[in-house]
Amino acid sequence: MRCLRTATLATAIATLSAWAAELPAQADDARALVPLEQAWVEAILKSDVKTLSTIFASTYIDTDETGHRGDKATVLGALKSGALKMSVIELSDMKPVIYGHAAVVTGASVQRGTYEGQPLAERIVFTDTFIRTGNTWKAVASQRTAAPKQ
Repeated sequence: MRCLRTATLATAIATLSAWAAELPAQADDARALVPLEQAWVEAILKSDVKTLSTIFASTYIDTDETGHRGDKATVLGALKSGALKMSVIELSDMKPVIYGHAAVVTGASVQRGTYEGQPLAERIVFTDTFIRTGNTWKAVASQRTAAPKQ
């Protein structure tokens, strides 16, 4: 009985130690996601498809504020062709949350731009989902919703 308690206690300590060791890494990951979001925005403003291609996973799916879905090639193609033109994107209220090898960043944005000549919503809220492969975060999904003007 004593051996069973000792083994159970040792297992609990090992589990708690592993969990505690992950906390600083998760905090570092959370801090890394905000600059990644900013790099994403800067690449959109410059129509920098090369940078965006490195941020997006090959399976990336985008759902815009009108409910239209597009994959990585569609989004990059819209920027490359000039169908999507952004002149302002100001991020705010970003909150990254880590779930092991996945992360979700929620936030808001004021933006100015057009898609196929039509103006985009001036204010949005968004949810971006990332996965970590090795030491790199890749965006796998993004969803935006038009938000009321404040």
